[in-house]
Amino acid sequence: MKLKELVFRSLGYRLQNLSSWFKSLDIQRDFGKMMIRKGSSDIRVFKQIFLDEVYHFFPADFNPEVIVDAGANVGYSAVWFASKFPNSKIYAIEPEASNFEILQENVKSRSTIFPIKAGLWHENTFLKIHDSKAGSWAFETKLTKDGEKSDIVTITIPQLIRENDLDQIDLLKIDIEGSEFELFKNRAEEWLPVVTMIMIETHDRIKPGCSELIDQVVKPFGYSKFTTKELSIYYRF
Repeated sequence: MKLKELVFRSLGYRLQNLSSWFKSLDIQRDFGKMMIRKGSSDIRVFKQIFLDEVYHFFPADFNPEVIVDAGANVGYSAVWFASKFPNSKIYAIEPEASNFEILQENVKSRSTIFPIKAGLWHENTFLKIHDSKAGSWAFETKLTKDGEKSDIVTITIPQLIRENDLDQIDLLKIDIEGSEFELFKNRAEEWLPVVTMIMIETHDRIKPGCSELIDQVVKPFGYSKFTTKELSIYYRF
């Protein structure tokens, strides 16, 4: 068993035996202190990003200036990007209130990370959270019905570009629990020309045919593709 797995198992055991809900962890000097919630899926997300190193595939000469982290959860991915690419501006988008609260705490010492409480969508509307009971890393967003109240607003990629005076998005990370289907199905041609790399976890179990749809939509824009265990990566350099 690798040392990092032993460390993680020890960490998980201690977390499950804490009396308080939150634990501040000094993960390592490069990443700083972050919050992990007891009894949540946070520790699995932490393991994926910092121990399994699911994002360790970027070319050595890839230096993005603008990163959009859609489905930022509690901010671990944004912190990882900020450490890997210290000169990047990172827009971390998360719709769910409890996740967003921890995201703000985790990134507050990072001046290059800009938290946005919203759901990424293809148009401006309101969404509601659907709890699939798969943990706080798997909250889904759905359109509200007539008469339903919601405080979750959406943000579109063209809106994000316009409001932040961006010329391009060098890296677009998407993990939005099936909403990628609507995002790519509707008006994606408005923003694909200014995106260099798309890193996406597709959710065909939620929206069947999602991966095939995205392949078809991005094809005319000259992207190449490779996959990892968790992700599909579309790029054009």
